[in-house]
Amino acid sequence: MARKNANGDGSRPRKRPDGRWEARYWVETPSGRKRRSVYGSSRKDCAEKLAEAISAKEDFVPIPVGVTVSEFLNKYLEAARETLKKRTWEGHEETVRVHLVPSLGHLKLKELTRSHVQSLYTAKRARGLSPGTVRRIHAVLSAALSSAVRWRLLPYNVCKDANPPRTEPPEIRPLNQEEARAFMVAAEGERHHALYCLALTTGMRRGEILGLRWGCLDLALRTVHVRQTLVAGRGSPTFESPKSAKSRRSITLTTRAVDALELHRERQSKVGFSVEDEALVFTSIKGTPINTSRLRLAFKAFLARAGLPGIRFHDLRHTCATLLLSKGVHPKIVRELLGHATINITLDTYSHILPGIGDAAASAMDDVLK
Repeated sequence: MARKNANGDGSRPRKRPDGRWEARYWVETPSGRKRRSVYGSSRKDCAEKLAEAISAKEDFVPIPVGVTVSEFLNKYLEAARETLKKRTWEGHEETVRVHLVPSLGHLKLKELTRSHVQSLYTAKRARGLSPGTVRRIHAVLSAALSSAVRWRLLPYNVCKDANPPRTEPPEIRPLNQEEARAFMVAAEGERHHALYCLALTTGMRRGEILGLRWGCLDLALRTVHVRQTLVAGRGSPTFESPKSAKSRRSITLTTRAVDALELHRERQSKVGFSVEDEALVFTSIKGTPINTSRLRLAFKAFLARAGLPGIRFHDLRHTCATLLLSKGVHPKIVRELLGHATINITLDTYSHILPGIGDAAASAMDDVLK
């Protein structure tokens, strides 16, 4: 039997038959005293993990008896305002206010169970909410309860045992090659010609384009640097850092995009708008950031005039990716262009809409087995 440490908090690390090192310690849980283990690849590694576990145990503070889920969620939102991006926080706040507090707010936090959470999901589906909406409710509640665990208010996140409804991947409707060509021709007569051209040829997100400043463009070197994004939420729009670290990227522009941007800069300058480094590339007719709702309406009207399918603006990003992949551009290059966090996102998003990939795999296997 492994000996205890001098302070009695846990056993000294011992080597297991499988080669790993193990140390054990005790914790107080709502159901009584429980024994836990930590493992390491060496005695030192295991001892360090044991020290961390004991420190975390000492920091555990049982939640006061009377604190409700509603009170805790409001505290969570206060703390999350400092760490979440504006639009993300607004989504969390709305979910808490509309869905979580009315359904679970009266419960004491320490008494919240998986059954309560699962019943919430079932009730929301019965009222007609989509699986995607219920999964967003699940994500917000799980994030909040994970914070409660980190703050030593709860020993465990009960959302980890709940089962939110499954969702189907969102339908992607990119333009095909002929439609993309028609799109570019029709866009030449539009006020937002350069904006549309940049969206289709680079795959940049709408917020990245609307947050673009002239100082991030080097038309001589045919380069655009993605450094910020415009976020449209409650109140005035704000500028934030891109979605992820991979979203901060540099993109080589096509000749068509460079020509469109040069013409756009000339027109902006003629009407008196600044084209200096800190000035926005795309603005309203008043020189203010473009309202995303108005852009959506303008885009929809443009598609109707051009006789093109009624796609979303975001589908221009999908169009860029699918056109490149269909021409044999390596997925890694497409991932870097789009700013996806991992190549798996790129492959999971687009592989199923490229039937040629399966044909290429079958042909390659035929060649191998000949």
